[in-house]
Amino acid sequence: MNKVVPMEAAVVIAVAPDGSVLMTERRRDLSFLGGFVGFPGGRVEPSDGQGEARLQAAALRELEEETGLKLDPRQVVLQNAGHWITPASAPVRYDTWFYYVALPTALPPTPPVDGEHAWVEWRRPEQVLEDYRELRLVLSPPVKIALEVLAERPKDPAGVLSRVPGARTEEHLDFEPIAGVRVLPLLTPTLPPATHTNCYLIGDERLLIVDPATWDPDEREKLLGYLEPLIEAGARPEAVFLTHHHGDHYGAADWLSGQLAIPIWAHAKTEALLAGQLSVARTIEDGELLDLGRDRRGEPFLLQALHTPGHAEGHLVLLDRRRGGSAMIVGDMVASIGTIIIDPPEGDMAEYLRQLERLRAMPEGVLFPAHGPPIVGGHDKFDHYLSHRRAREAKVLAALQHLGPAEAEALLPEAYDDTPPALYPLAARSCLAHLLKLRAEGRAQQKGDLFLAVPSG
Repeated sequence: MNKVVPMEAAVVIAVAPDGSVLMTERRRDLSFLGGFVGFPGGRVEPSDGQGEARLQAAALRELEEETGLKLDPRQVVLQNAGHWITPASAPVRYDTWFYYVALPTALPPTPPVDGEHAWVEWRRPEQVLEDYRELRLVLSPPVKIALEVLAERPKDPAGVLSRVPGARTEEHLDFEPIAGVRVLPLLTPTLPPATHTNCYLIGDERLLIVDPATWDPDEREKLLGYLEPLIEAGARPEAVFLTHHHGDHYGAADWLSGQLAIPIWAHAKTEALLAGQLSVARTIEDGELLDLGRDRRGEPFLLQALHTPGHAEGHLVLLDRRRGGSAMIVGDMVASIGTIIIDPPEGDMAEYLRQLERLRAMPEGVLFPAHGPPIVGGHDKFDHYLSHRRAREAKVLAALQHLGPAEAEALLPEAYDDTPPALYPLAARSCLAHLLKLRAEGRAQQKGDLFLAVPSG
């Protein structure tokens, strides 16, 4: 379980007389909710004082720092509008108080002033929610719920927001950052620093349940509890979909298939690797389209499967092919927590890099990895992974030229000098993957477990 202690934070929901709300879009490279649309706010600082007053002071300070809007606490009333705690599965966590303030006069558009935001604008809640339904932006649960409340124009919006059920717990499950793509992190026996694997519920009319991975009985019940209201509202579970065969991706697949009487879909190589452990009813090939009926707009909800080996032989990625769709369910191609291990013989570094380049060449979208939160602006993540692997390959080759003939383990102090020794067993597998790629390209030779650099020229 993630032991990260949430940091205190405060947020302002500033509402103009015409009902417009001051909204921001966070810069995409920020570690917490980068690229998400939300409200001004941030971490409580020691300079904000003591007691409950420090929370309101922090909210007003962050509002001014981020938007330039300075409110006099003697002239406005900040009302409690909810208290949310980031779930334990997140790499960065906040214990956040929301404050509602009704402004006495209309205010002009406010540009971002602190460098953390792509834009700051006054927008009507209905407009933001329409952009959300049209797949043009991503929202966190507190922001989505707040906008839905404000769009209804209740007499006491702060009171309604402060009574949202489940907000104060760390397990609020209503995480649907893009309409039709829900994220449910579940505890799994995965590699650190990750502790959870994301189960994705994709669809509105029909549900594709991607990587129900947990082996834990309580987590399985949590998954069923999340599915029940969706099914009661008319959604029909279509299938369990596996991105690949690793144990932190299929743990609950057979159990859930039985619970819901739905089939399991996976690539043929995944089927072969899991033979005797579960039954795959439909094998999915590269480029295949999956029909999930209609989305909430009445548009066709189509996904396209891509076969992306390299990390695992049967690895599949899902592309959102709806009108305006930008989601890419990437499994273990990239992660927002930790990194991806390429472990020979099933792991193939050259193939993995080819598949990363293939995904990078597609229109930019929001990446939904197996481990960690969504990644808005997927091209930057692919570029980072590609440049990191190429830089690592150069270090492996340089170490081999210096130390060879050598086994992979002997190269680690030089080639992985930025890696803690405790992680050397995993690093050795990736190092071997790089060496095998160099051998295949004629830049290294192998004799038994020893590798030797081939002189250039």
